[in-house]
Amino acid sequence: MTIHRIVLSLGLGFAGVLCAFSGEENVTRAATPALSVGSSGDAAAPDICVRFGSLLGTSLVPGFAWPGELDTSGRDSVLAANGVDELPTLSLAQDSIPSAPPRPRLLPVNISFFERAMWGESGFFRSTGIASPLTPEVRKSELSVRRTMLTMHQIGGFVTLALMGTTVYYGQRYLDRADRTDRNMHQTFVAATIASYAATGLLAILSPPPVIRRDEISTTTIHKTLAWLHVAGMIITPILGASINRRGGSFNSQAHFHQVSAYITTAVFAASMIIITF
Repeated sequence: MTIHRIVLSLGLGFAGVLCAFSGEENVTRAATPALSVGSSGDAAAPDICVRFGSLLGTSLVPGFAWPGELDTSGRDSVLAANGVDELPTLSLAQDSIPSAPPRPRLLPVNISFFERAMWGESGFFRSTGIASPLTPEVRKSELSVRRTMLTMHQIGGFVTLALMGTTVYYGQRYLDRADRTDRNMHQTFVAATIASYAATGLLAILSPPPVIRRDEISTTTIHKTLAWLHVAGMIITPILGASINRRGGSFNSQAHFHQVSAYITTAVFAASMIIITF
């Protein structure tokens, strides 16, 4: 019986070598490890190991059964009859089981609160059905929409700059000549400038976020910083113009503040366009 045990150990060792060459490099050997068995009773070891071990054990030890292959209700009595305390088994290391691939990041890490509220997985556009659920294919389409909207934003910026310059021109003419025609033209271009400015800004604000947003100073960063300044100017300048009292004695001083605010706003807006374009 000792010879049987020696031959059995050698055979199982040879089966382990076959497992190693069949690609199971992470199979660990121990004195009495447990063999991982699935819920269906199939051993986790390669098929060649199962067949070889089963054939060898059956031929050498009467009643021998590979774990998970046959009913083991009488295993203890068979092992006791053959003087074997426990069957040597093989175990697969946990790290040999491939893990699921990580989910690709579809939104930037430093996404803003507004962008998350609009374009997040549960954002306004997705919850209302305007945008499709967040998937790699959808994000690819959204990036194309983003490029289109930002191109329109840039074109709208130049249109707004032209309207803003024309507004300043007629405003200056009205202050110089006090001609009612210049005043009417000035007011017309004020309305056109505000409408164009708002539409241009919304194209950038509502555009889908990028996949990656780098935390570094760039022309885009400067452009956005200047945007805060000319937004403030676009709010203050019309308020100053509307508050001018044309019948009072303070007309010139009030008009002067409005004039200076308009020139500063136009200059900052022009600088933001030059930075992002050149």
